[in-house]
Amino acid sequence: MSIEGPFEWLAGGLFFGKQQKGGIESIDSCGDALVLLKGIAHSLQEILAQPENNSESPESPAILLAARLRRLRFLLYDERRVPKETIRWGNHSPTVVENTLQGLLGHEMNDLIPTLLEHLVVLPFESRKDVAAIFNYLLVSGLDGTDAEIYRPHMIRFRDHVEQHFPRVISAILAGHDPAVHDQKDVCLHYGSMYRACLRHPVLYHRMVGTTESVRSYVFPFLDTFVHLPNFEVASDAMETLREVMTAGQGSNRDPAIQQELAEIAATFLARDYDEIWNQRFTTNLLSESANYMTRRVALQILSTVLLTRSNYSIMIEFVASKTNLILIMKLLRDTSPHITLDAFHVFKVFVANPNKPAEVLQILRDNQVKLATYLTSLHQEKEETDTQFRDEKALIIATIQAL
Repeated sequence: MSIEGPFEWLAGGLFFGKQQKGGIESIDSCGDALVLLKGIAHSLQEILAQPENNSESPESPAILLAARLRRLRFLLYDERRVPKETIRWGNHSPTVVENTLQGLLGHEMNDLIPTLLEHLVVLPFESRKDVAAIFNYLLVSGLDGTDAEIYRPHMIRFRDHVEQHFPRVISAILAGHDPAVHDQKDVCLHYGSMYRACLRHPVLYHRMVGTTESVRSYVFPFLDTFVHLPNFEVASDAMETLREVMTAGQGSNRDPAIQQELAEIAATFLARDYDEIWNQRFTTNLLSESANYMTRRVALQILSTVLLTRSNYSIMIEFVASKTNLILIMKLLRDTSPHITLDAFHVFKVFVANPNKPAEVLQILRDNQVKLATYLTSLHQEKEETDTQFRDEKALIIATIQAL
C-alpha cells in the first residue's frame, strides 16, 4: 500500500504555515483525525448540495475534501511506522485510528462511510482512491503486520460499523460496478478492492453468501455481468473478486483459524446453491467457448482450487460425477493455449483420481483411453524438467488411465 512521502508534514505548515492562512496549508499541517473527519463531512455535504459547482478555488468544497482525505490517509498509514522497540514494550497507542473511529462511530458522523461510498463517483479523482484506502485500512489493519494485535480491537469496531451499515455499503459497492450507473474504470476498481476487504471477515462474508437470496444479490452479478464487461481491467478485477468469493481466499497468508472459518462458509454456500452456481452459471458462462481467454483461464484456476480444498469434498464429488463436466474439461485440455491446457489438466486429474467414478464417466475415459494416454504423454513435456510435482502427477494420471 502506498502512502505519501515521510516528509509531507514538513510542507504542511511547519515552515510556511505562518505565511499562508487557511485552505489546504492548514489542513496539511493538521494532525487531529477528528477535526479532519468533521471537515470531510462538511465538505461532502456542500458537494452533494451543489454537485454542479466545479470551482478550482483553494477554498472550494471539492479541493478541501480532497486535501482532508489525503491528510487523513497519510496520518493513518504513517502511524504504523513506529520503532519495533515501541511495539515490543507495549508503548504504542494508535491515536489516529482511535480518534478516527471516535468520529465515525459517533452519532454526528455515523453514516459518513456509507455516504462516501454511495457518492464515490462525484468525488475528485484522487479522493476516490483515498476513500478506498482509508476504508480498506480500517477494515484489515488488525489482520496483517507484526503489530496487528494492537490494531485488532479497533479493526473489529470498524468491522461492526460496516456490518451495521451493510445493506448500504454492499449496495454502493455493487452499483459502483454497474456500467449503467457510470463508465469510470477507476471507480469499479476501488469498489472491487473494498468488496474483497469485506471478504476477509467471516461475519461480513457470511452476510454476502449466508442465504441463497444473498448469493443471488451479492455474488451472481459478478458471475452474470461484471466478469463479462468489455473493459479488460474491470473484468479482470471482477474475476479476482469472484476468485476470493468462491475460494475464500485459499492460498493467501492468513490466520489459520480465520481461514478455516471462511472455508467452511464457502463450502456451505457452494454446496447449497450448487445448481445455480455451477450448472447454470460457472460452466456455461465462464468455461464455454464464447468466454474470452482470461475468463476461461481464471475460471479453471478457481475450479481447481475449489475441487482440491478439503472442506469442499461434497462439491468435488458432485462435480466429477458429471459426464457433461468431464467432456467440457477434456475439450479445454486440448485448447490452443498452453496455459489453459495446463490449468485444465489440474481439473482433469481430479476426475481420473476419483476412486468411485460413475459408470458414464468411467466409460468416457475407457473409450478415450489410448488417445488420452498418448496426448498426456506429450503434454507440457518441457515443464517436467523443472517441476517434479507436475511430472509425478502426470505420470500417475497416465498410469491410472492405462489401467482402467
